[in-house]
Amino acid sequence: MQATPAKPQKSGAAKIISWVLAGLCILVSLFHIFVAVNSSISVVQQRVIHVMAILLVYFLTNMDKLIAKSKWRTIVNGVLFILAVVLAVYFIKGNTLSALSQRGVRGITQTDMVFGIILIVTILFVGWRSVGPALTILSLIFLAYAYFGRSMPDMIAHKGYSVKKITDYVAWTSESIFGSCIGASASFVALYIIFGELLNSFGAGQFFIDIAYALTGKMKGGPAEASVVSSALMGSINGSAVANVVTTGTFTIPLMKKVGYSPEFAGAVEAVASTGGQILPPVMGAAAFVMADLTGIPYSTIIIAAIVPGLLYYLSLGIAVYLQACKKGLDSEEAGRLPVVKEVLKKGWYHAIPIVVLIVALLGFGLSPNTSAIYAMACLLVIGIINSLRKEKRLPIKEIGEALVSAAKTTVPVAIACACAGIVIGIVSMTGIGVKFTTIVFRVSGGNLFAMLLMIMLACIIMGMGLPSTAAYIIAASIGAPPVAMSAYAAAGLAKSSTGKTGLLAFMLGLAGFVIPFFYAYRPALLLVDAPAGEAIWCVIVATVATINMSVAVIGYLKKNLNPVIRIVLGVAAFLLVLPLTWGDVAGLAISAAIYAYCFFGNKLTAKQ
Repeated sequence: MQATPAKPQKSGAAKIISWVLAGLCILVSLFHIFVAVNSSISVVQQRVIHVMAILLVYFLTNMDKLIAKSKWRTIVNGVLFILAVVLAVYFIKGNTLSALSQRGVRGITQTDMVFGIILIVTILFVGWRSVGPALTILSLIFLAYAYFGRSMPDMIAHKGYSVKKITDYVAWTSESIFGSCIGASASFVALYIIFGELLNSFGAGQFFIDIAYALTGKMKGGPAEASVVSSALMGSINGSAVANVVTTGTFTIPLMKKVGYSPEFAGAVEAVASTGGQILPPVMGAAAFVMADLTGIPYSTIIIAAIVPGLLYYLSLGIAVYLQACKKGLDSEEAGRLPVVKEVLKKGWYHAIPIVVLIVALLGFGLSPNTSAIYAMACLLVIGIINSLRKEKRLPIKEIGEALVSAAKTTVPVAIACACAGIVIGIVSMTGIGVKFTTIVFRVSGGNLFAMLLMIMLACIIMGMGLPSTAAYIIAASIGAPPVAMSAYAAAGLAKSSTGKTGLLAFMLGLAGFVIPFFYAYRPALLLVDAPAGEAIWCVIVATVATINMSVAVIGYLKKNLNPVIRIVLGVAAFLLVLPLTWGDVAGLAISAAIYAYCFFGNKLTAKQ
């Protein structure tokens, strides 16, 4: 029998870097917990420390990854880490109360300007490496726009700003990099990432996957339905589409391929399911916290408003997955290979308690997101400690430490995306382009609401192709659908499928996510906020029928294959149901009922087999 090769031992330097990184990550996570319960640190200082700590974690993480692979790149990252330390010290000292008051009188010095430029360049560089080039390029375009304003077309021209003025506004005020976006990241987002990592560390992730698979495994296309349910549960907790893909996708994508789904379809389902977790209560990810901060709407109100749209999104995907299984003649999973709901609940029911505590704190008692997260984490830690002592006779120090380390690393791309988006927001505020963009949209659309919504939707889709949902929302909200492209790339990698085909299928399966915002605009009662009960119920019924229509039209199957004409007519019926018109509701529902009746009871409108 061949012996298993021993793992290569880390060198002394590599061990030191790993220890330092782990210690730094733990301190960073503890810092975010501390500021959630203590107000002794000013808001500006909290944001500055948050950004600087994230930069340090990023460069030290790179050193830890590269030390055994590339000596030269390790040295470069070491130099960048030292530069980040100097940058951190300078900015933390430069944002004390006395320093802020002095700078408010005399402005920034030449040295301040140099360090400000270094900070901007560093954030753009880390953004390129950790988030992707799209957000960095967009930030550079806006910075160029601020400088070359005089040379722009009259419609978007402005007086132009000097390098010093741009650096001052972007790097040394609380309106750009250290603005409300990074504020949400520092106060809300990081805290909920820690909560999600602790849940995973104590086994809640596997519990949710097992529950989802036990509930849906007997259905046709069970593994795909399990992907939908488990990704909804996990995505609502961690709020990261890509992280959700690599967490649940490693389990669900191979199962989907095994039962007969194509690799592209399996990857697309996982991508769309993982993305939807960011619009499904109770947590909803980083974008929801930023939304609450930018709009001033209470987070609890946003949760209530997102319930119906979030459920419709997953209803659409679940129906599409089921119809695809029927279309391909896929069987359900064998009962003997499925986990049993009763057994899963018996072993891990306690994993749901922290989620219940979080929901009750947010909605039942109306507590702030920070306070609610602290209570939920405290509950989670108590359960985890009791469970560890009962089963293994030890404290779960290792699990807690690993969760804190992972949380700090997971926060890096989110925080950097917020910082880059903050640059864009700062330039929008400085130049007034936001008002001009609104004017342009109004002129081009002729004041037509549908045309304006369509233009904004297209802009969001384009941004969503390369930006995280948080950054896409921030920028769209500043100048004017969750993106699926980034998660589709990750899912395609796991499925070993074409990224282009996977992305296109993900777009089609996630179509409901792009249409539901139109319901928001035309039928605000769908948000369940300050709406009469009768009107809200009617809106939910109409939206549900429209959502089912879209799923059937996308898959092209209902009992039998549907010809293109029927699929188009169903799409038209869905469109009519979006509009708040009585005749549109009547026509849309009548068309839908007629087509479903023919699909179930007749053969005239079905394609040949």
